[in-house]
Amino acid sequence: MKKTISLVSGLLLLSACASTEDTTLNEIIFDDGELVEVREAVVSKEAPVKEVSVPQSDFMIVSEEPMTFQLPTRAERYEANAPTAEVYAIPAARATNKMLDETREFYEHNGDTFLFITDIKKGDRKLPDGVYNAEMTTRKIIEGSKTFKVVNDKAEADYILETIIDNAGTPEDPILVYRMILLDTENNKINEWTETLRRLQNDDRSWW
Repeated sequence: MKKTISLVSGLLLLSACASTEDTTLNEIIFDDGELVEVREAVVSKEAPVKEVSVPQSDFMIVSEEPMTFQLPTRAERYEANAPTAEVYAIPAARATNKMLDETREFYEHNGDTFLFITDIKKGDRKLPDGVYNAEMTTRKIIEGSKTFKVVNDKAEADYILETIIDNAGTPEDPILVYRMILLDTENNKINEWTETLRRLQNDDRSWW
């Protein structure tokens, strides 16, 4: 069944009421919801305007809500690119050997020299837990070198060794930075050693 709607703007309606002239209206004809025809009709002021009631079901109001996107967290971005635990041992071993080589004066010909190694600190808190392999590597090398004697009580130590690991790159392309800082018992820095490790841009994505 065809439906006809007469559309009259507010201004035209007021104009029609205030003027004796004829008013032009738009008639929109629908057939089962499909637009069939739009035509103009001249309505005299004296002639009544026919009102057509259209069921509300013939119209649909579409509301579009904005789409939201959730960016992956830093920890999630690490998952696909994180180094294995063995990788963290590489810069730790290099830095530890440098430290032992450059601190001979502290342990050679001086009897036992006690060293306390602090828990490793993560500069990037989202680095995977494999970083603790770096701390274990440093401890094993020092204990096996028969140089400093590692103690578990800070109060017994002659020197304190702080270890820090960080990522100077991105989770997708990590650049590992391992730092060792040697302090005396009054927290004065004696020296520090830093080793950097990055993934090579080759086929096997090895580290160096």
